[in-house]
Amino acid sequence: MIRDTLVIAGKDLAIERSSRVGVNQVIPFSLVIVLLFGFALNTQSRIIRTFAPGLFWVAIVFASLYLITRSMGLERDNAAIDGLLMLGVNPISIFFGKLIAICVMMLLLEIVEAGAIIVLFSVDFHSLALICISAVIATVGIGAVGLVYGGLASDQRSGDSLVPLLVLPVLAPIIIGATNCWSDALLGHISIGDPWLVVLSVFGVVFLSVGASSFGAILED
Repeated sequence: MIRDTLVIAGKDLAIERSSRVGVNQVIPFSLVIVLLFGFALNTQSRIIRTFAPGLFWVAIVFASLYLITRSMGLERDNAAIDGLLMLGVNPISIFFGKLIAICVMMLLLEIVEAGAIIVLFSVDFHSLALICISAVIATVGIGAVGLVYGGLASDQRSGDSLVPLLVLPVLAPIIIGATNCWSDALLGHISIGDPWLVVLSVFGVVFLSVGASSFGAILED
């Protein structure tokens, strides 16, 4: 299972490296969202610094939806997912392999996005540990939920437009938890003992567990 997981993750990352979708489309899209909100709220005001964590995670979620729908679309093309199942690949390996690939791409996107916010809005984060831990947990939660609903909607004609409608309401606890963790890190009030980090961790574990246990049934359907 571990070998299959790593092979699937490597395959998805290799496809992304050759297609350069993240570099050419996803990263510019997320940066445009940040710039638009920055101009609307005035980049030099205290308001933009207050809303920077929420703006960051909204931009990341919307950009990640494209990565998730693309990831599931790759497996549906030419019935590739059926081939993996016929070869005896465990659905859990498929789930974690694709999750690893999505998380790697999202974390790279988050690094670029965070750098842009720090430079453009003069934001200072006082707890790097809280920032990093909450980012990893939120990324895993977003990827897990996205894969589940992306698998459900990938066979539908309107799947690309259906995924955001299904995913965004479910991701509300992740977005709220990650935003509050980053707000506390911005203010420097608390570190890894942040209560919002506990809330974020609980939902992250729940979403990961539910996604891994239900992904097989979703692929069979």
